[in-house]
Amino acid sequence: MAFDVEDELTADRSVGPAIRLRNWKQIVEKVDFAFQPIVNPHTGHVFGYEALLRRWEDSGFESIQSLFDTAWETGNLHGVDMMLREKAINKFSRLPDARRLKLFYNFDSRVVRTRDYQPGRTAELLRKAGLERDTIFLEISERHDISNAQYLQDILLRYRSQGFKVAIDDYGSGFAQLRTLYECEPDIIKIDRFFIDGVDRDRRKELFVSQITAFAHMIAAQVVAEGVETREEFLCCRRIGCDLVQGFFIARPSVDLPERTDIVPAISGVSLENRRGIERDGDVLRSYLLDTPPIENNINPVEILSYFQKNTDIAIAPVINRQGEPLGVIRDSDFKAFIYTPFGRELLQNPANRTNISRFLRRCPIADINTSLSELLETFVAADSLDGVILTENGLYLGVLDQSALLRAVNERNTLNARDENPLTRLPGNSAIYRYAADALARPRQRRFAVYFDFDNFKPFNDLYGFRQGDRAILLFKDILGKALSQNDWFVGHIGGDDFFGYVQSVDFEDAVCAVQRAQSMFDEQIKSFYDAETRDRGYLIGKTRNGDSCDFPLMTVSAALVRIPPARTDITLDHISIEAAKLKTIAKNNPERFASGYYDAPEI
Repeated sequence: MAFDVEDELTADRSVGPAIRLRNWKQIVEKVDFAFQPIVNPHTGHVFGYEALLRRWEDSGFESIQSLFDTAWETGNLHGVDMMLREKAINKFSRLPDARRLKLFYNFDSRVVRTRDYQPGRTAELLRKAGLERDTIFLEISERHDISNAQYLQDILLRYRSQGFKVAIDDYGSGFAQLRTLYECEPDIIKIDRFFIDGVDRDRRKELFVSQITAFAHMIAAQVVAEGVETREEFLCCRRIGCDLVQGFFIARPSVDLPERTDIVPAISGVSLENRRGIERDGDVLRSYLLDTPPIENNINPVEILSYFQKNTDIAIAPVINRQGEPLGVIRDSDFKAFIYTPFGRELLQNPANRTNISRFLRRCPIADINTSLSELLETFVAADSLDGVILTENGLYLGVLDQSALLRAVNERNTLNARDENPLTRLPGNSAIYRYAADALARPRQRRFAVYFDFDNFKPFNDLYGFRQGDRAILLFKDILGKALSQNDWFVGHIGGDDFFGYVQSVDFEDAVCAVQRAQSMFDEQIKSFYDAETRDRGYLIGKTRNGDSCDFPLMTVSAALVRIPPARTDITLDHISIEAAKLKTIAKNNPERFASGYYDAPEI
């Protein structure tokens, strides 16, 4: 039978809070927590789990919010929240390799305004569970009014002083202002599901998420994309630069503890797909990464001076925790300035300060090694960071990129890309296409398609209007491909002249055809404006054949040959596909729809 909250809490108000709190203990015994993983979108590695309250209805509540509102109204919010924290922490501690993971716990920000609020109790719960203080991220929901910067800052200071991390939940759903976040500098910003839903199809949502991500990185915060439910949303959030992702596409919340917590295999597989350019950026980054030795946050401050004396060429010292996760940096200039102040050395040698380096710790932008160089450069410029950017791999400290190293890495990346780009469209050229195809075709996929695009009647247009106008037509189609194929993560390359190549996998055949034909129809409509009014009205161009004879040529269109690649074959090369595409292209050019598709069905090589 469900516990009747109203009867129990109103049965005898005269007996005081102690009796009512005892009733709340019965309520907490009935509820449970489900865990949902939060993962790195580049690798599929699990960063942590959010604890989500479940089975509240067994205690007679209509919603989670009504449970907390009732606790607040009866003066028991702090006691109830602490019982729930204990339950969540104890269950989390039973996860495999729990000490490596982070626990995201939603707490009601009204807790700090209760009369019986006592700091330090969460730290004791973590200690008993064998966990470090920075294991827990306390999520403050923006659905409560946290637009008061001073109030939010007080909460952050309270918990940071105790060694905890803080995340702003549901960002974009309620009251918070950019100024509030700028002044309070949370460790993580979780973007509300509303903005993630359909972000791959909504340019305004994509722009919003991009701007918030850039802002978060500027204040050295990480971004979690909440509520990712489709593969397309996942890939879009990764491309935008979200540091972490969470949602049904990753895994549904479960009250049962997972057997493994290192990685989500299905997401790891998706993460390896369509990462063109990222691997090259990663190789370049590693070659320029400064292998600056980090210091642990429990170091004696006096020893920091020895660190800088031993490493005279180092201006900043990265600070990590016991797990090897970066916390920030200590600047040589800041530390020495303190040393040379009156009584500076005496203060450092004071036993009360010997294990506290927080006064010297500065926040610094942190990014995964798989982040693109373009994103890193944007973060560096937006943050106006004199310190550089700390790079991590699966959340652990890897090294530092200072201003000089970052600029050299960007320059080398640009040089390498220039060798592989078509000089007109800046799309991957032949070498890049072959390299990408070799990698993609070597991996069996259930659904994969290659498409070749070729202009129809391009030469007469080029002869009449000139090469410059011909180049404009090619650039127009390049832009159209970017828009028409944006709903799926297509690879698009420019073979040369008026020939383009596309490749996509893990989408339905109908969706691939729809995207290709959308690009064709967009070009058919927009290219008309490139002709003079008389030719446009006439519907054809009067030009000359190769023999010099006058001839009527239809307005330009684009033919497309789509090759369906067998899912299990790993012996197929781009040359084999090109031969099949040439046959289909002939069919397409004689087809009113200018489109043809077929299977590559040659015997195994």
